[in-house]
Amino acid sequence: MKNKIKIFFAIPCGEFYKIQTEIIRNVCNALDIEPIIIEDDTSTKDLWKKITDAIDEADYFVADIISDSKNITLELGYVIREKKIKYYGIFTPRSIPVPSDLRGFTIQMYSGFKDFQNKLLKWIYDNISESLRTILVPETEYSEHETFQDLDKFIRLWSTSPQGSFRLTDEGLRFTNANFPIMTNYLGILKNYEFEFKAKIIRGAVGWIVKGTKPFDSFIPPFFIMFNINLKNEFSPHIFNINMPLEAEIYHRFSTINVDTKITPEKWFTVITRVEGDIITVIVDGKKVFSENFNKEPYKSYYNFQDKQGDVGFRCHPSEEAVIRYIKLKEI
Repeated sequence: MKNKIKIFFAIPCGEFYKIQTEIIRNVCNALDIEPIIIEDDTSTKDLWKKITDAIDEADYFVADIISDSKNITLELGYVIREKKIKYYGIFTPRSIPVPSDLRGFTIQMYSGFKDFQNKLLKWIYDNISESLRTILVPETEYSEHETFQDLDKFIRLWSTSPQGSFRLTDEGLRFTNANFPIMTNYLGILKNYEFEFKAKIIRGAVGWIVKGTKPFDSFIPPFFIMFNINLKNEFSPHIFNINMPLEAEIYHRFSTINVDTKITPEKWFTVITRVEGDIITVIVDGKKVFSENFNKEPYKSYYNFQDKQGDVGFRCHPSEEAVIRYIKLKEI
């Protein structure tokens, strides 16, 4: 019986990388490849020997440097130094800067989850066997549905504002008192997506963000686009760009638009925000209220930020309070 081809995957552990891990397992299962993924706690005794033994046993090696993990860097360095594996692949999202020490290497750059699967398949075909192209590999569809009923999951997958207040209630995520948003921390690679949520305003207004950008060494997200809608049915686009400090406010606010949305206190309403490259469209209760290309003025000057990412989130400043019942998110 022919032994399966083995690929060692040096990837981040846990929920942060769960979607890519699912893609890896689906691809390998379809192609009859054995994926080696070690997710033990780093404090486990003899873990390093376990890892190097598994790398030595593998036929190929793939590393995703998305998280700036020192463990992944160490494993990749071991492979490069030992040269026991002829073919190794280095992957990273386009939205993450490549470390200077790796810029001389061939890097597989991907944008979004679908593109990650396509780049992984191409690397396997090019480096393992072109004949594997004849095997049908189903596309892994990404979608997310969060109802904010699991605090442990929320803490793992969202970052919260240092000054903000939030709690998970029977109705969903209730929050207030924040200059910076509550934001996902695992959707940064998304480029084109549709973000839906159901909300109600308790006081004032509710804000939500797209293109949230937060490097691993950053305490404050340096870039995001925020939209705000209030009980006066006024809609306002904002941009936060840390490279363009403002004198009076931390956000640059663009012209307010009066919209026919009939939002009232305690009334639930549904918002869909569609991000397609630089074009962002907002639909409230089935009515399109906004659709603009942010790479054109008046937005372009403030939109100029390298390596924008795709996280989403919510924000209410101290005079505002809102509840989010659920979010739905899918890649398009």
